[in-house]
Amino acid sequence: MAALAAVVTFLTAAGAGAQQTETISFEGRQKGAPVQVTAKIYWPTASGPVPALVIHHGSSGLSEARQGRYVREMVAMGVAAILIDSFGPRGVTSTVLDQTAVPGADFNLDALAALRALGANSRIDRARIGITGFSKGGTSALMAAHESMVVAAGVPAGLRYALHVPFYPSCSVQYYRPRSTGAPIYLLLGGADSYVGHGPCETYAAAMRAEGARIEVKVFPGAGHGFDGGAPYFTAKGENYSKCVNQQQADGSWKELTSGITTAGSDGKSIPAQASKALAACRTLGVSGGGNDAAARQSMEDLKGYVRRYLQGG
Repeated sequence: MAALAAVVTFLTAAGAGAQQTETISFEGRQKGAPVQVTAKIYWPTASGPVPALVIHHGSSGLSEARQGRYVREMVAMGVAAILIDSFGPRGVTSTVLDQTAVPGADFNLDALAALRALGANSRIDRARIGITGFSKGGTSALMAAHESMVVAAGVPAGLRYALHVPFYPSCSVQYYRPRSTGAPIYLLLGGADSYVGHGPCETYAAAMRAEGARIEVKVFPGAGHGFDGGAPYFTAKGENYSKCVNQQQADGSWKELTSGITTAGSDGKSIPAQASKALAACRTLGVSGGGNDAAARQSMEDLKGYVRRYLQGG
């Protein structure tokens, strides 16, 4: 929770109305065990049920410099901003060196559990809840658009995210004939992203579009991973999955495309030895990224435009 506390302090100092906050919790999973995940709602001054934007952090956890910017912009627009903390309650500070510290399936589930909780909050317009996220959080923002995942998470009929804006997500998991919820999806990708790449997401977006998804892709030329802000970085031992694409086949089995290894049978159950072999073949070490001023400015304006159009009806 230290990172979240830093955001609160920063926003209070910036005069962003951080006094109007509410902490909520909802049940998540951590490697098979239940865990209470927390999120903080930053309320705008508007009265009545308001639109909301869920903001899901990446592998480095909550960041004052990054998530704070989005909270301020949303609150100023009259939109409630919800910061999920998927790491603190699990005793994790980062997954850069080990993505299994919070498995992707558990992390993605947090986004849908948050939707259930927000849909029951009388101060929020349940028909106008959107989600954005960054890297690992961008992946959760994308996966929350899959109808099968929403149903499996127990989200009631009639409650769906109204907007998905994933920033530089990983598209390493690709379903066969993926059916979306029908909500608009905007993928914001870096053209020079060597952490997760952009090609797999462009390919998967085409597959989703072919199944009726309302999905658009925007690639910022020359922008790396984390282009929306922050100093350049390189982590030599960071896990890099940019060459890993685990794709579901027509018979329900899963195949990692770089290695050609079948990682799960037609029943969808993982074949651990095969999955480990495929991972060893496609995973590399070394991750880098950093802010790109032009991409940071434009992507913020893009996000605000999507929010106005789909959550505020402007």
